[in-house]
Amino acid sequence: MKGRWVVLVCILLCFGVARTTISADISPVGLVATLNPPSAKVGSTVLLTFSYRLPEGARLSPDPQIKGLEGFTIVGRQTGPGQIRVSLLVDRIGQFKSGPLSLAYFDREGKEGLLQADPVDLTVLSNLGEKPEEAQLKPIYGIIPTESGLIKYLPWVIIALIACAAGIGLFLWIRRRRNRRAFGISQDPPYTLAKREIDELESQRLFEKGHIKEFYFRFSEIMRRYLESLRGFPAAEYTTQEIALSIQKQEDRQLLPLLQQADLVKFADLTPTPAKKDGEIKEALSYIRETGTAFESVLTAKGVPTKGLRSDRFRVKKSEEVGR
Repeated sequence: MKGRWVVLVCILLCFGVARTTISADISPVGLVATLNPPSAKVGSTVLLTFSYRLPEGARLSPDPQIKGLEGFTIVGRQTGPGQIRVSLLVDRIGQFKSGPLSLAYFDREGKEGLLQADPVDLTVLSNLGEKPEEAQLKPIYGIIPTESGLIKYLPWVIIALIACAAGIGLFLWIRRRRNRRAFGISQDPPYTLAKREIDELESQRLFEKGHIKEFYFRFSEIMRRYLESLRGFPAAEYTTQEIALSIQKQEDRQLLPLLQQADLVKFADLTPTPAKKDGEIKEALSYIRETGTAFESVLTAKGVPTKGLRSDRFRVKKSEEVGR
């Protein structure tokens, strides 16, 4: 009789352990985002880890898109089972906070769904230490002596610099006015000009010849000038982060990864593959086509012709050749 009780107790314990194990294996569907470390100095990188669990039968796309990181500089990304790790560059002072985070997936029927997570917030530390108000700043150079004989020539140097600046300003004003006249006579629409410039850049095969940075400098400049002519803010002079904060239309946000990739090539010595470069060119041309169609509709409504126009750049070049 005693042996039967022992066997019954063992069976109940095994059942409880198995039930606990099964319950532990079934984690809820959702998305969790964590920053490591939670605080960092400007110029360092932090790791943002997305831990996710999809509904039964669901799947991610080959290149899963994470929303909420627009405007951040992404320097690396790794995708694995149940986790996506994104390396972010701490490139701002003050608030470093994301928007609401979400990860897109497809269920077993092919319909798109979203896993959502709360925004993440990073504490940006001062590079001057824990008590920046007590830091003692030292000059980069030593004290400059004021008894030099060149001091008496300083007013003349200042006058010469002012005269040079005035001459350069007058030259630029005259040139800008002449260009505006050419623009007023006839000008190709911005989307036509941007597409032609990309085709010219591709025909020069700078990337294939090893001039990768030069290629991305010019590619980024073309897209920034096109965005500037399209939306009216000085995108050619803005940083990528300032452009991200100035964008108001959703279709313009697909341009941000292209500009961020170009920044990494220009300033972080990133070397993309030829396939990656070709894909970015296709994305840029697709963006120009989509936004150019809307731009053409606006011009047509205003009665501005959009075909049979010659570029002002061609006019200026032709006039220079005749002047020779």
